[in-house]
Amino acid sequence: MANCQDELTSVDLASAAPSTLSLSAAQTSSTVSLFPFIHHAQSTGLNLTDPTFLPRVLRPLDTKDVVKTNDELSSDDISLGSSSGNWIGGCIDSQQGDDEMILHVQFTGLVRLKSILIGTGGGQHPASPRLVKVWANRAEMLGFGDTDDVKEDQAWELLEATDGGRGSVEYPVRVTRFANVSSVDLFFANTRSGEQSRLYYLGFMGESRVLKKEPGEPMTVGAENAVQKQIDGVKESARGAHAVK
Repeated sequence: MANCQDELTSVDLASAAPSTLSLSAAQTSSTVSLFPFIHHAQSTGLNLTDPTFLPRVLRPLDTKDVVKTNDELSSDDISLGSSSGNWIGGCIDSQQGDDEMILHVQFTGLVRLKSILIGTGGGQHPASPRLVKVWANRAEMLGFGDTDDVKEDQAWELLEATDGGRGSVEYPVRVTRFANVSSVDLFFANTRSGEQSRLYYLGFMGESRVLKKEPGEPMTVGAENAVQKQIDGVKESARGAHAVK
């Protein structure tokens, strides 16, 4: 397939500052790439020509604008990616004759997801998907029969480049729906050809939700967890009062 082009779209996210949790992603409250928190061994896809190629698109942030097919990867690229898991390019394709594919991405711990970066190779190629639906924290991996029956947490019509750009596009998520995420399922479809989908990059931006105790500091609890602790405390007190009677 011929290469297409895309444009990186920057999105300013207006999100509330994190609570008193100390975030391990960058030991700050800043938004970072969640690539280090992807559990590659438990991430997979449905209807892919080769599911083992998924790490070729779940890549570090500095490769978000790379548009290379698997055939365009050098032997050194393949050797490095296979040994280290840090691929510098590549793509995944749906099965020929079917442009739908589902990706399940598992994280090593809870994360607060703020945006998703998607590289379709320009959005104008016949194999560029034009629709994505996203679900968070599914108890079981999504199936194709669920994509219409189960309401997604968010969906986008994917953008097309108009000025020859080639990078990924960043799509902001509804932070309240993706505040404590352990996994996401993504459904891609609706290409021009209807025959096959191709994806060049998939990345996630946000924060780790893993508690991190700094030396000499007490463990702190996030605002939403603190509220729950207060509720639980009231319930426990009520139980104690009832027991005394």
